[in-house]
Amino acid sequence: MKKFPKIGLVVEGNITHSAILRMPKLGDDLGPVKSASVRVARRVSNFLKAGHPVAVYEEMQSAQLILLRVPDESVSRIVEEIFAADLVLKDVCFILCESWLSIESLAPLRLRGAYVGTVLPVPSSRREWFVVEGDSLAVRHIKRFLEINDARALELRPGGKPFYFAAELLSTALPIPTLLAAQTALRGSGVSGNNLYTLLNEMTQTMLRDILKGARANWTGPLAHCSPKTAGDHFEALRRADPQLADFIGQQFESARTRMDKAKGASASSAENIGVSI
Repeated sequence: MKKFPKIGLVVEGNITHSAILRMPKLGDDLGPVKSASVRVARRVSNFLKAGHPVAVYEEMQSAQLILLRVPDESVSRIVEEIFAADLVLKDVCFILCESWLSIESLAPLRLRGAYVGTVLPVPSSRREWFVVEGDSLAVRHIKRFLEINDARALELRPGGKPFYFAAELLSTALPIPTLLAAQTALRGSGVSGNNLYTLLNEMTQTMLRDILKGARANWTGPLAHCSPKTAGDHFEALRRADPQLADFIGQQFESARTRMDKAKGASASSAENIGVSI
């Protein structure tokens, strides 16, 4: 098997929880480690039990793949420092690690002949998953590095990171108010304690299973199993008992109905099928 290229690391900030730097085989190919000072670089090298500290960027010339694991606010400065260094960048790959910044933040390095990319961990409880984007050679190197470490790398299309950002936002952050409202509703129904969280988990898992089965533009849950009149009666009773919760559901429902109609490609079909006014 072709030997993996020597890896360099530019690092600043807290790396304790870095998914990339936890990769078990990083030490096999890690060479120069550059930080704000040789002392800090040595401390990082000792922490990783791999690599060796260097004082200047020129000492990183042996590395073909250079990982940038720095805070977002430091990226611009680091890129400027590398650009200004007497370092031959042609065909060297730079990967910005665990950052939501786009590859455009590394654009100056491209001007000197480098290939650039980014890698971001995916929220997952099963295994190490990452999304990568960037120039083909940079992507190929970082994907191979991750796969050697038994991690999975999913490549985004060029310019796809904002869409991935939207997907993760919609899947992890925006549902939280809805799930909190669901907890309130379950408590209002008389369900509490462990049973509440078990029911909520079962409901959300059922929704995900339905989506995976292809129910992408059809209503699931109670709206799929009761008549519009029954649904309307429940909404009216809820409005009398808890107007704030009813208003929140109404806002969510109208937004969801718009998206569902768009997904079905027929502006009125889902509204006609449900026929609920809330």
